[in-house]
Amino acid sequence: MLVPMAKVEIIGPKSEFFDVLSLLHEQGKLHIEDLSKKIKAGQVPLNQMEVHEQQEIDREQMEDLLLRVRSIVKALEHDRVVIDPARRRAEYDRMFALTASGLASEVSSVVSEVESNAAQLASTRTNFESELGLLNRYEPILQKIQPLAKQIVTTGAYESVALLVERRYKSALELLKGELDKITRKQCEIVSTDVDEDTTAAIVVFNKTFSDPVHKFLAMENVNQIRLPSAFENMPFDVAYDTLKERRAHLPAQIEKVSLELEEMSKRWLLRLTVIRDVMIDKICEIEAIPKFGRTEYAFVIDGWIPVADLGELERAIASRWGDRIIVNRTEITEEEYAETPVAVKNPKAIAPFQQLIKVRGVPRYGTVDPTWMLFIFFPVFYGMIVGDFGYGLIMLGVILWLRRKFRGNELVQVATSILGPAATMVVAFGLAYGEGFGDVPYRLGWIQVDYATHSSTWFGVIPTFHRVDLIMPFMIIALVVGVLHVVFGLVIGVVNAIRTRHKKHLYERAGVLTVLISVLVLIGLAQQGAQITLGETGQLMAQTAVALLAAAGFIYAIRGGGIMGAIETIESFVHVASYIRIMAVGLAGAIFADAINQIVSIIGNPLLGAFVGIVLHALHIVIASFSPMIHALRLNLLEFFGKFYETGKQPYSPFTKTGGEEIA
Repeated sequence: MLVPMAKVEIIGPKSEFFDVLSLLHEQGKLHIEDLSKKIKAGQVPLNQMEVHEQQEIDREQMEDLLLRVRSIVKALEHDRVVIDPARRRAEYDRMFALTASGLASEVSSVVSEVESNAAQLASTRTNFESELGLLNRYEPILQKIQPLAKQIVTTGAYESVALLVERRYKSALELLKGELDKITRKQCEIVSTDVDEDTTAAIVVFNKTFSDPVHKFLAMENVNQIRLPSAFENMPFDVAYDTLKERRAHLPAQIEKVSLELEEMSKRWLLRLTVIRDVMIDKICEIEAIPKFGRTEYAFVIDGWIPVADLGELERAIASRWGDRIIVNRTEITEEEYAETPVAVKNPKAIAPFQQLIKVRGVPRYGTVDPTWMLFIFFPVFYGMIVGDFGYGLIMLGVILWLRRKFRGNELVQVATSILGPAATMVVAFGLAYGEGFGDVPYRLGWIQVDYATHSSTWFGVIPTFHRVDLIMPFMIIALVVGVLHVVFGLVIGVVNAIRTRHKKHLYERAGVLTVLISVLVLIGLAQQGAQITLGETGQLMAQTAVALLAAAGFIYAIRGGGIMGAIETIESFVHVASYIRIMAVGLAGAIFADAINQIVSIIGNPLLGAFVGIVLHALHIVIASFSPMIHALRLNLLEFFGKFYETGKQPYSPFTKTGGEEIA
């Protein structure tokens, strides 16, 4: 549901402004309205609250210190330190109570004591880790050429280059030797050996006099040379390999030693530094908020929105401290202000994840119906109707449960699986209704009995099923009926939203489109033979005329409310109803494909080969069924359905609140 909001105006003497601002910041419930735009436009008879020169100096100083503190916090060991929330809160309250000069002095002292050592340790560890990564890359390469390198002894007058060549191109070494002989005047040798089934190692030895032309030639021909790190480049390859192994063996202990030093520093300083960071963020936030408020010569004015449930707490907090010196007025939210009112959405735990899907359309407009619960119902139902295979659904549920356990700390995975869990459950439910489990396997096993005379089927001769592959036309009619009901429901919600937001044009347009759609459906019903028998020919004609006039009136009102777009929206409503045929089309295609897989398996003579082919093809089909129908189910909800009523707001509810700690330094 959308949380009911109250618009409030807080007025008091200017001398109490900063204390009131601190109280609002501490409570963290008021969404501040930026009055500066209205003041500049002359819409309100107020002046803008100014930031004093000293406050601006304090803000700039805190921003500089904050940058340094964040760098220190980022360098420290977070995972190895547990911070006591009570101690942290007490330290936060102490530091937030300091004056700007007192805070700057204490922070500067802490930064001076910690910054240099923390930066040095962090830099050392980073260098060690980078070096270890580099050595890990080079060790297997040198390991391949090291045996060959030991066979070669060079003097100071000669230089060597190591190459790795794919064995299929080994013959190219002879061509390379010929070209290098031309460059070095036959003062060159190439020694090679196969180091594994795919790779040949080669070492080229040549006179240093020809170093530049040889290297230039190798670069021009894109020959894969082994270039050692700078610390090893002047060593023979076998010596470089031994030195690299020794260095690589020592590095983990050095990294652990530096990490332990950082851990000790973190235990001593992390709590204080994170508190300093958060206090400065909140202090800067308060200063930056000042120009958003208004003032007269003697008073301040703060406008904003707060959840109705929290208004009483705000009024009591202000009254207990200032009595009637500070006034809190609740003002009516006008029709023009509905779009500007911040939106807070609050739903039960099971429904809340679906709010993430709705964000695709933007936040809903304040005062309208929250569509989250509708998406919670309709998305799984449509997804289940399309896929409709209990075998696939059970595998999906298994994967979803595994993902939830495997990635318990990953919020994105938890939200995604919370959405897909109900959808997979509906896949199982509709699969049982259709009698489909990995396609027509239940039919092949005799679990479902078919009466070909009546085209009916039952589970074990008792529970009826709807075998959609054999009932294409009824399935299409069901899809169209679902579309009619869904679109009509969307238009009804649109009418409700228009009434709630007191928007006459939207009311005329949506009510008009709804009237036309229902009238056409009634006309289709009246055209049936049964209507003539019931009403008689004259009665049928009179009823058809009355309903046609009603449809015409609805069309006129749709145009009155939306202009040319009202006429287009009326036509689009019928197109959107037809779009629900995709439930039948996509679902039927999937069911037939699953049946075809089983048919392929049945004609393969080898049982093991048949089982392998069946598993592979069904696995591929499950992947397709997991994603393609999801797009169609989302489209039917977010486009065809939401398009009938959904209105976007301009801003989510973002209260003026303190940090409480950053997740990332």
